[in-house]
Amino acid sequence: MKRILSLLLLLIVVIKTEAQSSVFVVVDSLLVKGNYQMALTLLENAVPKTFLIFERSASIYQSIGSDTKALECLNKALEIGTNESIKVKLAQLFVSAGFSSKAVEVYETLIEKDTSNLLAANSLGKLYLSLNQAEKAEKIYRYLMKTDMVNPNYPYQLAESLEKQNNHLQMGQSYLDAYNLDTLHIKSIYGLAKFFKALKFKDSTSLFIDKGLKIDSNNINFNQLKANELYFLKDFNGALAYLKKLDSLNYRSVQTYEMFGMCYYNLKDFELAETYFRNALNLDPNDSQILYRLGSLYYDKKDNKMASLYLRRSISSAKPDLDQHYYLLGIISKEENNLKSAIDNFEKSYENNYKNHKALFELAVTSEVYFKDKKIALKHYQNYLDRLKSYDKIMAAYAEGRIKEIKKQFFIDGVIVD
Repeated sequence: MKRILSLLLLLIVVIKTEAQSSVFVVVDSLLVKGNYQMALTLLENAVPKTFLIFERSASIYQSIGSDTKALECLNKALEIGTNESIKVKLAQLFVSAGFSSKAVEVYETLIEKDTSNLLAANSLGKLYLSLNQAEKAEKIYRYLMKTDMVNPNYPYQLAESLEKQNNHLQMGQSYLDAYNLDTLHIKSIYGLAKFFKALKFKDSTSLFIDKGLKIDSNNINFNQLKANELYFLKDFNGALAYLKKLDSLNYRSVQTYEMFGMCYYNLKDFELAETYFRNALNLDPNDSQILYRLGSLYYDKKDNKMASLYLRRSISSAKPDLDQHYYLLGIISKEENNLKSAIDNFEKSYENNYKNHKALFELAVTSEVYFKDKKIALKHYQNYLDRLKSYDKIMAAYAEGRIKEIKKQFFIDGVIVD
């Protein structure tokens, strides 16, 4: 009798297993055709509700972007049983749904139980980086580097964690370690290009920029770096070639348009320079730097009215760093013989940046012409020598000469000067 009951139970299990297997076969055929909802309905109606049914439903929900439903199915599956694979899926879903702290808990639990799970460790390291927990990420990637010494992604991620801790020298070494493991590891090559650029090692910077472009000539990052490099080498036509490449890749930004404009500006093609400065303004109408560029351009075109208009707009849009804007307005006012306005603008320029030696020099010179009381100019000339004498030898010599002449005239007139 017991034997008969055992056979019946075994038969029931076999029938149910075969029935479930046939359900998965149908589900697979539906998924191939994109019938996700029909596949989910079939799984929802399947009996009994097993671990595999809930796991498969979760995978489908995740694939169609329904993270909440996927999490619901995974939690039901975990009520029945568990394995590492489903724990990893749960962590991935937590990340996708924005529950980063829960994902961290799952990954940490997985690694505590099995330190050989390098995929989980790598995912946890990336998660730590995204949460600005750089020290924890550093520990993970140092461990991974010891465990797997040939994977270039580990020293690369270590470099990323060191950068967040402002440990730039070790960061550079880690990028180099990744590059030495794989000379085609483009993320590390980009990291090295930026690292040497920050150190102002021009040859090394250029070397890694060119390596990156050789591997991927359409890479946005390397094209930007190359355009920037050539611009500061004053190779404006060379910079334009890479800027045009960026434009052909549909990469457009205020910064690239500004560099376009400055290249043409330096090549004296004011019309194209203006076109690109205006393209930049279309992206950000209140960009103070671009408004200042247009003001400078109109000044060079001898259109002081438009120059003043854009300079005033740049001042109203600018952050506190306004000394160059006020300085150029002062020069324009001086050329128009509006000396009072020029003095006001030179004063504002110097007040915004006490190292702007040109503003203080012009303030002294213009004050000497405008004010009958030469003590005002004398004070400004002396201030220039006391504070900014080393910035320009010619200006310093002129200031010294004017101080002697003004004091000489005061002596002749019988005026006492402190």
